[in-house]
Amino acid sequence: MTRKVKIYGAGSIGNHLAQACRRIGWWVTIVDPDMEALRRTREEIYPARYGKWDNSIRLSHPDDALKDCFDVIFLGTPPHIRIDLAIEALKELPKILLLEKPLCSPSMEKTNELIKKLRQYPTMTVVGYDHVLSKATKTAEKLIEEKDFGRVLSLDVEFRETWKGIFSAHPWLSGPEDTYLGFWEKGGGASGEHSHALNLWQHFTHFLGLGKVREVSAIMKMVETDKVCYDESCFLNLTTEMGFVGRVAQDVITEPVKKQVRIQFAKGFLEILINGFEKRDVVYFQDAKSSGEIRIEKKRPDDFYEEILHIEEILKHRILANESPISLRRGLNTMRVIKAAHESRQMKKTIEIDYRQ
Repeated sequence: MTRKVKIYGAGSIGNHLAQACRRIGWWVTIVDPDMEALRRTREEIYPARYGKWDNSIRLSHPDDALKDCFDVIFLGTPPHIRIDLAIEALKELPKILLLEKPLCSPSMEKTNELIKKLRQYPTMTVVGYDHVLSKATKTAEKLIEEKDFGRVLSLDVEFRETWKGIFSAHPWLSGPEDTYLGFWEKGGGASGEHSHALNLWQHFTHFLGLGKVREVSAIMKMVETDKVCYDESCFLNLTTEMGFVGRVAQDVITEPVKKQVRIQFAKGFLEILINGFEKRDVVYFQDAKSSGEIRIEKKRPDDFYEEILHIEEILKHRILANESPISLRRGLNTMRVIKAAHESRQMKKTIEIDYRQ
């Protein structure tokens, strides 16, 4: 079935989402109040990444965009304005509303209002942590189910990558000061930009039955000038409600890139190297009886394609969105940890998360 989708935001994420939607044959409208951003999408970003511009994609200013006719609405905007846009987008009655990651700013302002509004609408809401839907993640899950690894001993996840690539792909930006990335309070910095690592840690503790994060102890290296205020490195020690302890490391300075998930078991280990080689993810494993590696050919746009396939499954088979790995509930839980991490940094102590709030 051909779906109609609207994407708010003509930046990098908006282009990735548009191309992934076109791969599955969906009709796409990209909306942005900045007409120059729409021009860059058509003439520069999209053709440079994907070979040529797709003339079936409609570009529109918000004032001219159609309403009330879209199956899916994507919000690829800066985090600190995303909740207000989500509340407004609900009025269009999409079947699915996807908010990009991180869900919002660390203050989590108005998230309770969004949750209350969602009770009034049939819309299913998800958050764009697409790495939990990747073929590498699914391969790791399958191995855990099939192999004899024994008890889980530790879980470490790292997303350590300089954001030079972001700015080289956005030459109209002179640096983090020109975008939300340079301000942790807007959802930027390592804690927000690379929160895929934290979300993956939470995903695997959920998959392994280890419980939700209960305590957060954070150390961050802050960059503060008259132009920016962000964390360039973010190290999290996490304890779940079941007493399991693990670590997450995120930064915007490491080159070459280091993105990995490492699970140590009593009888072996499992490791995911994300972009471990050029155009490839790799899953390594060793259990009580065997060892090996599984190579998965991919490029970054393929992660978004897997996300769109997952959304199609939700639409087609009515999978409850709150059971999805990218459910709003899980996205909110990631934001709760990010919020607690900044409180831990500021107060220099371990913060306990209260999920009743």
